[in-house]
Parts: sequence; structure tokens; C-alpha cells
Amino acid sequence: MAVYFSVLGNLIGGSVDVINVREATRIEFTRMGKDTDVASKRDEKVERERPPPTPEVPQMAISAGSVESNVAQITPNLDARGAMSKMSLSAGSDRDTIPLVRVPPDYPPRALSRGIEGWVVVQFTITGTGTVKDAIVVDAKPKGIFDDAAIKAILRYRYNPKIEGGVAVERVGVRQKISFALEK
Repeated sequence: MAVYFSVLGNLIGGSVDVINVREATRIEFTRMGKDTDVASKRDEKVERERPPPTPEVPQMAISAGSVESNVAQITPNLDARGAMSKMSLSAGSDRDTIPLVRVPPDYPPRALSRGIEGWVVVQFTITGTGTVKDAIVVDAKPKGIFDDAAIKAILRYRYNPKIEGGVAVERVGVRQKISFALEK
């Protein structure tokens, strides 16, 4: 280590031999290629095709008579007695939940690599806004393999909510069976 410091000290503090120093030669770089002339496109006139003339719109002749006399009027004759017997006469239109979005579950990688197939029954609540909450696994085969994937898929489902008396209400205890099968 001391040797390095002594070499560095000699380099820094040493004298320079002025006799052997040569004067630096100057190097000039010149461009050999010639610039090309720039042609302007403004000088050239481009002829464009003219669009075909637009056809004249025919004018309709309107008579002085009334419009109602030229239009046939049909009065429908309906017999709704049979249809009304099956309808309830409560306020608003009642309906059950209608599925809007069903998201397929992600196949668990562990089950996929082992070639395992099965199903899961999930019970959940559909809220008044159509979202899913309180999802739980009721039954599964094989147990514990597909449970998380089924719950995650069910929570992304969307429904038109149940309507009772014209008001959206929660529907508790909805069950859905989700199958997990490998493509063959």
C-alpha cells in the first residue's frame, strides 16, 4: 500500500521534462459532401378532382286539404279479460330478481395443475341496489378447494333487485351452484 502512495507522490510532485514536449498539431474537420437544393412543394400546383354535383332534392306538392283525411285511422279492439285474470292488482309491478351480470370464476391454479373438478353451492343476499353481500359456502365437492374462487365470483354478480309494491327490496337466502370443470 505504501508503494502506491509513493508512486502517486512522485507523479504529483515530479518534474516535467520540457525538452521532450511537442507542440500539439491542429486537426480540422471539413465536410466533404455538398448540400442539396431544397425544392419547395409550394411551387407545384396539384389538381384535384371535383366532387360530383349533388342531386337536387325533389319537392313534395302539398295539397290544401287536411292531413287527417289522407291518413287511415284504426281503432284497436282488445279483449283483456283473460290477461287480467293472471295479473295481480297491487300497486306497482312486482317481480323477482333478474340476473344481469354473471362473472365466471377463476379456476384455482392448484386445482388446475392437479386436474381437480368439482362444484360449490353459495348462499347470498341480493341488496336493493342489485349487488351481492353475505356470501357463504353451503356445500362443496371437494370441500375447501373451490370455495374462495366461488365467493369471489358471486360477489361480482349483479342483479335487477326484487320489486315488491313498487319498491326494491333485499332478497335473502339466494342459492347458486357454481361448477368447476376442465376443458377436454
